[in-house]
Amino acid sequence: MYKFRLHGLVADMWPLIRIMQMTGFFLLDYHEDMSFGWTSIRAGYAGSISGLMVIQFALIFINLMKQSDDVNDLTANTITVLFFVHSLVKFFYFALRRGKFYRTLATWNNANSHPLFSENHSRHHATAVGSMRRLVMYVGIGIIISGFAWTIITFVGDSVHEIPDPENANETIFEEVPRLMLRSWYPWNALSGGGYVVSFVIQILWLFLALSHAMMMDTMFCCWLIYTCQQLVHLKEIMKPLMELSASLDTLVPHSAELFRAVSATTNNPITSGDGDGIRAIYSNQHDFSNFRLNTGALANINSGSVGPNGLTKKQEVLVRSAIKYWVERHKHVVRFVSNIGDTYGSALLLHMLISTVTLTLLAYQATKIEAANVYACTVIGYLVYTLAQVFLFCFFGNRLIEESSSVMEAAYSCQWYDGSEEAKTFIQIVCQQCQKAMSISGAKFFTVSLDLFASVLGAVVTYFMVLVQLN
Repeated sequence: MYKFRLHGLVADMWPLIRIMQMTGFFLLDYHEDMSFGWTSIRAGYAGSISGLMVIQFALIFINLMKQSDDVNDLTANTITVLFFVHSLVKFFYFALRRGKFYRTLATWNNANSHPLFSENHSRHHATAVGSMRRLVMYVGIGIIISGFAWTIITFVGDSVHEIPDPENANETIFEEVPRLMLRSWYPWNALSGGGYVVSFVIQILWLFLALSHAMMMDTMFCCWLIYTCQQLVHLKEIMKPLMELSASLDTLVPHSAELFRAVSATTNNPITSGDGDGIRAIYSNQHDFSNFRLNTGALANINSGSVGPNGLTKKQEVLVRSAIKYWVERHKHVVRFVSNIGDTYGSALLLHMLISTVTLTLLAYQATKIEAANVYACTVIGYLVYTLAQVFLFCFFGNRLIEESSSVMEAAYSCQWYDGSEEAKTFIQIVCQQCQKAMSISGAKFFTVSLDLFASVLGAVVTYFMVLVQLN
């Protein structure tokens, strides 16, 4: 029986992954018991949740078709349908492309730190984990508050809607509707009795699941970007000590042993000894490590006590030269990780923006009919704020990725590269050339996820609203 061990991004994002498993995502891996029986049970649970989501959404859509005669009911029901399309799209998007999600989550399984910069890396790794888990907590609190607010507002005001008077075509009358969170058609009487209780329980369960499905996917995307940004900050901070270490290769540096302290960190604690045990953490695969084994290869044949003209032992020289390789390989790994994120989630972002654009346009139309602070006004504003918050969430972290990746070149140029070795100067030139274009996430190549995107969406909503006000 296969036993799963938490490591890498899966361990860092474990609370989020657990929530996604509990809410019915087809996240069938990452369990202690991966036997066929338990996997089948989990697949059955995810299938039951997907069936519930599809059936209830279909009932909401049937209600939309049955109440399509009145333009106000049609607009309101269309907004509700589009609002929850996000949930179904992301739920089944994950189910169909979970292989890509697994690949992205496994990107950092074998990534190791360099012994000279291990403290700095550990500090930023801890910062990333803390930020990701706080984001999951805040989003979870937001989902709970939104769900309860949606439920509470259901019991405020009259539960009626306007229909044409069957006896007088020029008049309208009010018809009582079930006091439920969502307008939906049911094949039973949902106005009272057992039918109402069953409908209410189904809707409150479906509501929390739908909100979770939409937001948890976006949260996973944002957590990936948080981790990426912290890796870039780590690379920027070790640039200066890397140049100081590199300068020691070509010239005699007084007290050169001081360079082999945790110079990239906030403390002055000495790092572990620079023997073969330390070099093992630099490389992430056997091929890279082959030249630095304990019993064979370069380090095994070097006398640790011999000191060169630059004041460094041979093993210290190996550590210094390997530091540049560590920086390059880590940056390449970050670039691959960002590429995997775009491939995994880019299409979902495109679908999200297309649906949100239509939803916000209809909400702008509904906002023009607000005349007082009532249930209708609270409902429209609630939809509007929640929809904009969804867009702002991934735009904010997408913009942060652009800013952090853009500042890598500035950090490289600002360090004392002119005092470094020749190979370090070449390294800085390559870094500046490679980092001229900022990393970013695109929505299937149609747009770049940034605050500029959010500003354009917000500006479009304001424009629609002002035009509709003038037309009225």
